[in-house]
Amino acid sequence: MARRLLPGIALGAMALGVSGLLVILPTVSSACQPVTTSASVSSAEVTDAIAPGSRVLIVGDSYTSGRGSTSGIDGWAQDLAADRDWKATIDGYPGTGYVDTGRTGSSHYTFGPRLERHAATVDPELVIVQGSQNDWLVDASVLQARVEKTLRDAEQTWPDAVIVALGPSAPLPWAKSTVGVAASVSAGAAAAGVPYIDALAGQWFTAANSPGYAAIDGGHLNDAGYQYLADRVSDSLDALAASDDERCA
Repeated sequence: MARRLLPGIALGAMALGVSGLLVILPTVSSACQPVTTSASVSSAEVTDAIAPGSRVLIVGDSYTSGRGSTSGIDGWAQDLAADRDWKATIDGYPGTGYVDTGRTGSSHYTFGPRLERHAATVDPELVIVQGSQNDWLVDASVLQARVEKTLRDAEQTWPDAVIVALGPSAPLPWAKSTVGVAASVSAGAAAAGVPYIDALAGQWFTAANSPGYAAIDGGHLNDAGYQYLADRVSDSLDALAASDDERCA
């Protein structure tokens, strides 16, 4: 079946800078996923938030909208929500980020305002903010500050929800260009006291598995890649729900 692929502007531009980069990384085990934990979130709270039937809000970019999949609308978020039997509200908009507006040119489409628009209609137990490899041209300090503000605002909007940030998760060689972005998102999440799921540190996408998981544009994932990403995020959430003694060292 033909895939409906519409590469994002930011990912297309990134190709100019990373086309010659490829690193050799070991395959990753699903047994232990890297998660930067927060003292403000207990394992019991996470356990309740990720239980079957939980109300979940996921906001992100083209990965959350499913660009690159066969249908063009079935990404990791849809797979994860189905696998865990969540009542999910999924808001993915290609090209956007914490700062990047995508093709719209309007900050109305960045993560913060989109989260805010859900405040009147969604009462989630879990909020996942995915991204943002599209913020690769944003100054590191500006991005970190915006991440912190976005996540703090989400915490204030839904004080009883568990807020989780999922960092850049592109296949190789694209992933190499998102290292700086990941550092800023991680730092912003830490400042906000929000758990951060780190796909780069976990080496989820390697030289060995990326060809099988990448869509034909090289910057997005195919059906298998999105299911793989959903599985890794699921493992990471389970790690957050584990007791301190059970968590990975």
